[in-house]
Amino acid sequence: MLRQSLVSAVSALALLPVLPSAAADIDVLKGQFTFNWHTDPAKTKCAAVTDELLTTFKSDKYHCDLTVITNTASDAPARVCTENGDDGAEYLIFESEKACEGERETQVSNGD
Repeated sequence: MLRQSLVSAVSALALLPVLPSAAADIDVLKGQFTFNWHTDPAKTKCAAVTDELLTTFKSDKYHCDLTVITNTASDAPARVCTENGDDGAEYLIFESEKACEGERETQVSNGD
């Protein structure tokens, strides 16, 4: 009986919507620095994640993975927001402007 109740409780938790929580978490990106690495990194520069850009990332046009990745060209930790659809923008987001510029410059030197 206890086991069945536990299984029911876990199943109910799995059905809870996660979007409000995820939407709130994306706010951690505000004030960080980003660039669209699908463009020529030599012709772009890092920009702060402003309210306007954050709103764009929260829209249905993008999905953001807030899990920190470490396989960037510069090995700097980053998060990623990707435009839905083929050949869309993909923003690497770094905690500091220095880390962002370091990644962009590494990609320029690597010819990425």
